[in-house]
Amino acid sequence: MQRFLSILVLACAPAIAAAAEGLPLADPPAGDVLLVAQPHHDDHTTDHGLGGLVTRFIDEGYKAYFVRGSNDEKDGAHGYPRNDILNLKEAQDAVRILGMEDEVTSLNWRNNFETSYPLNELREQLVFLVRKYKPDAVAGHNAWEHFQKNPGHRNLAWMYEEAYWLAGYRNVYPEQFELGLAPHETYHYFGKARLDWGLGHRPNVAVEISEENVRTKEKAIHAHQNVYSNPAGARAIKARLAEDGLYLPELEDVEDDNAAGNTLLEWHMNWISRFQGEAAGVRYAEEFFYMDEFYHLPGLKKFLSENVKEK
Repeated sequence: MQRFLSILVLACAPAIAAAAEGLPLADPPAGDVLLVAQPHHDDHTTDHGLGGLVTRFIDEGYKAYFVRGSNDEKDGAHGYPRNDILNLKEAQDAVRILGMEDEVTSLNWRNNFETSYPLNELREQLVFLVRKYKPDAVAGHNAWEHFQKNPGHRNLAWMYEEAYWLAGYRNVYPEQFELGLAPHETYHYFGKARLDWGLGHRPNVAVEISEENVRTKEKAIHAHQNVYSNPAGARAIKARLAEDGLYLPELEDVEDDNAAGNTLLEWHMNWISRFQGEAAGVRYAEEFFYMDEFYHLPGLKKFLSENVKEK
């Protein structure tokens, strides 16, 4: 039986299966296309979610596409032009590892200038992309997470949540139809959040992922060496352990500090997947704030959850 938050009235789909503890589990909805829109090159692969979700959707038969909102010129230590080039290449490498479609759509807004640039133009671009790719589900940040201090996360997510809804209206940006597009409605939004930055709008579902999904997202994060390579951190950890007469067997024979840093990154990715899985009663999971087609109708949603039954 498919676990899913959304109760499809006509199909009499079942309600969510409650997890052993913590968040309920949700499965990908029936569909073919997932559109992921994020402000930065690495946001679809970080420990806080989406890498596992993407691979889980692909396992279910989806095609997944990635939209990069900014040009990432400030993310890295090589100066603006080279950072942009490196981060775009590494984003392309990461989407291939995750199994997403081999293309990255870059909107190239300036990184960390998201508050000042015209949000209506960003929203119009995202409406265009929703109509172009016709996703059955979309994923990004949760714009309404409290204490979201990163303006790129906050503002692109805000415009994306408006865009996937407005894309279904014929009177919204009708000039786009001259390019062969048509209104497209999407009902399922998975938003990730960095809750270590503060509490607030909490996740409401966990998506179970497999060990293979975790391994894939570990490899995908490696692609972002421009920002995640940390050989100095690996050296420092080994040196600190050595001072106390301790060592990590897994790192003992790893002489390349870049490789050691990547191993530590893998451990963190694996740990947080296990941590969120344990809270949901499964081995591995990622947490999201999920909005279904009845999200804006809480009264109807409550009525359906209490009254719809399978035939």
